Amino acid sequence: MKTAKLLVVVFCALLIALPFGRTLAQEPTPNTYGILTSTPQPDGSIYHIVQPGESLWVISAAYGIPGSEIMVLNGNSAEANEVYINDVLLIRRANTPTPTSNFTATPLPTTPRPTVFVPSRTPIPTKTPLPTATPTQPPSTAQLLFGDSQRVGWTMVAISAVGLLLVIIFGFLKKPR
Repeated sequence: MKTAKLLVVVFCALLIALPFGRTLAQEPTPNTYGILTSTPQPDGSIYHIVQPGESLWVISAAYGIPGSEIMVLNGNSAEANEVYINDVLLIRRANTPTPTSNFTATPLPTTPRPTVFVPSRTPIPTKTPLPTATPTQPPSTAQLLFGDSQRVGWTMVAISAVGLLLVIIFGFLKKPR
């Protein structure tokens, strides 16, 4: 009789513990797309191994992430859409904890001290020498004629007038034959 009661107690304990054992194992759960989704790693990252018959569209729909995001996470172009059997796809990166500062600023007590005035020594001013005259050479003839644009213009007008005068004089004179 005691063994029968003991068997009933053990059987009831197994019935109670059986559902909890399945939930703690974290087995992959099938979804409506027919693939098994992976559970997160201890660091929070999720990896999926591509099985026969799975495509990027089915995998992205099962995890609820756009296929372009999966491809970018795995170092591919966002426009890529090819996956192969036994490819290991990174679905979600590891969670990086946000660093928090444990430092609390404690103000240090200040001790008042008397202010000691220390005069600074300024150097004795020195006398600056006066500038010396530098001899400047007189401008050359070219500089005098073509020194500025107004002189250049008048010089060109004078040369043109002389040339025109020579053409008029020698153009109308007829040479005797």
